[in-house]
Amino acid sequence: MTMCTQWRQTNRTPIGERGAALIVSLILLLIMTIIGISALNSARLEVSMAGMMQREEVALRKAERALIVAEEYVEATPGPFDDLGTGHYLPEDNVDVSVTDWSAIERRVKSEEIPDLSADDAFIVEYQGEVTLPGSALNDGGDTIPGDKVNVYRITTRSETEGKAVRIIESIYSKLYNPMAP
Repeated sequence: MTMCTQWRQTNRTPIGERGAALIVSLILLLIMTIIGISALNSARLEVSMAGMMQREEVALRKAERALIVAEEYVEATPGPFDDLGTGHYLPEDNVDVSVTDWSAIERRVKSEEIPDLSADDAFIVEYQGEVTLPGSALNDGGDTIPGDKVNVYRITTRSETEGKAVRIIESIYSKLYNPMAP
């Protein structure tokens, strides 16, 4: 009989420990699941932010390229804007270039008019007037001599990516006044 008594004592569970291990393991599993879901959401947000930063960088580079194209366009345009063609404005026209929908701006230069622009790029050029360079008559070795006249333009470019990242860049551009230009 002593064998039976020992067997019964070894298989018995204490009354205070019934299911405690199961509850502790379920609580730990719940905590680990919450941490995992939180890490997954954080990683998803970081990937989304990195993608948007990349789209913004692409839009900035495209706007800078459009600015180079616009400066070449202005340099190739002889003299000041005598005729207000596509993309040409005078300061009193009060063009609002900060709007997000440039389709409302009638006189913008688009990719159909200049093949070097991509489809989502455009620019406008505002003629600011003729300015006489200040200074003495001594040439400091530059391209212009103080007292020369330059035409000043404000160039605004806009670029957009498929992810709706938009960049607008403005630049002041001047070119030497040439009264003999056609």
